[in-house]
Amino acid sequence: MALAIFDLDNTLLAGDSDHRWGEFLCEAGLANADSFRQRNDAFYAEYQSGCLDMTAYLDFVLAPLAGLTRVEVRALQRQ
Repeated sequence: MALAIFDLDNTLLAGDSDHRWGEFLCEAGLANADSFRQRNDAFYAEYQSGCLDMTAYLDFVLAPLAGLTRVEVRALQRQ
């Protein structure tokens, strides 16, 4: 099996896909837009400076999905 790996951010996609995911969660109404965006921006700044705490980021960004069913998550995937 062949494996192709490439960077999406600022190449195939405009912007950072992880940061954009946070924006999507706000737009979908899954997170409080004001507070979530503020923390999302802070995590992005940490990422850019090379000091991102990945565990803290994952806890943050996955929290809005925690109570969703598989059907609801699949519906989000289709958007």
